Amino acid sequence: MTQIILVGIAAGVAGALLFLSPIGGTTLAFPLFTLCGLPIALAGLGWGATSALAAALVAAAILTIALSGSAAIIYLALFAGPIFWMTRLASLSRQDDPDSVDVEWYPIGRILFQGALAAALGIIIVGFVVGYDPAAITDEMIDALAGWMAQSPEVAAPPTVADIEPFVRFNVAAMPFTVSAILVIILVFNMWLASRVTEASGRLKRPRPAVWTAALPREAVIVLAAAIVVAILAPGAIGQVAGTFVGALAAALALVGLAVLHATTFANAMRIPILVTVYVVLIMFGFPILLLAILGIVETFIHMRDRRLGGAPPNQ
Repeated sequence: MTQIILVGIAAGVAGALLFLSPIGGTTLAFPLFTLCGLPIALAGLGWGATSALAAALVAAAILTIALSGSAAIIYLALFAGPIFWMTRLASLSRQDDPDSVDVEWYPIGRILFQGALAAALGIIIVGFVVGYDPAAITDEMIDALAGWMAQSPEVAAPPTVADIEPFVRFNVAAMPFTVSAILVIILVFNMWLASRVTEASGRLKRPRPAVWTAALPREAVIVLAAAIVVAILAPGAIGQVAGTFVGALAAALALVGLAVLHATTFANAMRIPILVTVYVVLIMFGFPILLLAILGIVETFIHMRDRRLGGAPPNQ
């Protein structure tokens, strides 16, 4: 138990320092910030949920002292909380026959589903803590963007406020979707990296399943459909909350869509060029995430990977 707590304390300190990295303003500030959940994931996957919980509490205490209570809540809601929950789920297992050596571990597809829901809830909590006023954010972004472009020597005729406003309003309206989608991808990357590190060190308690086998349960599509309807029909805060769930679940389904591409291009001579093209276009433009989410929805119902590979059903 002492080792578990000490590892948790060390992980909490590391997580807090990574969360504070943007203060330095260096080139690596944002990449380091996106890894602020990694120490929690390492503690949870390698030493258990107790260690992850200790890490989260230590990080929150440090951030409260260094910045504010609000900063601690943001870290807990966006990073530590969802990752703690996912590592706890990853440690769950059962044996139908006590004499059997076969152990059934909690499916990674359901870990992804619950992690996406936790990410959406975290963003909603942060919205209440820091305040989310689309009108105020829009005005601030228009002023900042107009000022920056007016001072840029590379812009001969800077656009007017009227030219900038539609672009800014669209992006602010899409923030509940885009922020939650990005957060889910960051959390999943942290979990994946932590699983690779703990497996290499011999600390991973469960067999690491092939990521391309992940599949969301069908209720994820049902929740997504309901959230889309509410986001379209409900005004104000209710629609924004629904949009947060839409973004989180769409990102989770898009990751399943990527898994489908990885699985169905096995033994294909063009596999590497196809995957590289998809990832480059996804990173540069972002919109293919919608196509991948549709692919993930289709996979949820017809199991293309199972048909293509003739193997066991996906890990859902």
